[in-house]
Amino acid sequence: ITDLLEESTTAQKILIPESLFVKNIENVQGDEKDIIVFSIGYAPDSRGRFTMQFGSLNQEGGENRLNVSVTRAKDKIYLVASIFPQQLSVEDSIHEGPRLLKKYLEYAWQVSEGLYKPFPVNFNRQSRDWYLSKKILELGVNSAQKYSEELPFADITVKNAEKYYALILTDDDLYYNARNSKEPHAYKLGELKEKGWLCKRFFSREYWLQKNISLPIINPDL
Repeated sequence: ITDLLEESTTAQKILIPESLFVKNIENVQGDEKDIIVFSIGYAPDSRGRFTMQFGSLNQEGGENRLNVSVTRAKDKIYLVASIFPQQLSVEDSIHEGPRLLKKYLEYAWQVSEGLYKPFPVNFNRQSRDWYLSKKILELGVNSAQKYSEELPFADITVKNAEKYYALILTDDDLYYNARNSKEPHAYKLGELKEKGWLCKRFFSREYWLQKNISLPIINPDL
């Protein structure tokens, strides 16, 4: 890829920006860019044979490399592939990496075809009445703002006149299942605000200590 990129830019007399890099899943950890072009390096050979050799992805823990690769983009990923997801036969894979790659390709295909629809978080740890987001939804029933569970990366979305207005985060499952303590308290809020979302987090303690907690109207100036 690097050689072809250099040949093309040289022929067109274009300088490659210093900010651009070409890396594989083994050495991209720690890097971050606004846009990532993710190239799938698996395809049939010149004789049409497709060898299912996934290298480090098929090793124990290889799924972690895939996770790192698909989370390097702050804004968007362009996925380039010479195969369709169904061409990958991964049912007999010993480790999880190849199976997750196929699922990711299926997800990307659905997005590109306009078939993917986000879905609310599946509450399966406790009764629905136990969750703070449920309490906030009950409080918002008669509000001029529309409160709902719509997007997988937030507990509640707030709409005004059918336009997305803000996000509400709680300490329900999304918070509980965070990879580390920094993710819900720093990274997630920072990332959402960077993408233009108004957002605020509420904690269950605020509700249980204030039995008459008021409806959380989000101020655009926050």
